Amino acid sequence: MPKVAVSDAAAHPTVDKTPAWRTRLAGLLVALAGAAILGTAVWLDANPAGLGTHTQLGWAPCGFEGRTGLPCATCGMTTATTLAASGNLLASIRVQPGGFLFALSAALAVFLGGWSAWTGRSLMPLANALVKPKSLLTLGFIVLLAWSYRIADALLGQPWTTLG
Repeated sequence: MPKVAVSDAAAHPTVDKTPAWRTRLAGLLVALAGAAILGTAVWLDANPAGLGTHTQLGWAPCGFEGRTGLPCATCGMTTATTLAASGNLLASIRVQPGGFLFALSAALAVFLGGWSAWTGRSLMPLANALVKPKSLLTLGFIVLLAWSYRIADALLGQPWTTLG
């Protein structure tokens, strides 16, 4: 009988040796982080100006916007997250598309973290797939597009991103 070559990977499969309690705890922490973000957002009142909601947390107003009159890359993110967490998805997208995606990511963290805590399945394969140069460049591009949207809105007198 001829010998069949067996790949090294097939002969020695990788087994996650992380104890189940650690995997479950990590999943729980991910879920709690997403829930904390969304819970805080629900507690806030969206600023009708479409930005500045973060000042309710005791944070300073945007210094970039104060100096230049133009929004920074994250202007409107807290407002959009607050709107999305309160169920006003269309207003969230209108105010700051990146903030809407952030709120969606927080909700996904609650779901996936809860799933990991419940099943004991690790989120590391997903994390490893997402933290790649292409994914990070895509994220940067999304932030740049959302910022461009906010700047265009500011230059045109904010007809889109205000809530009034």
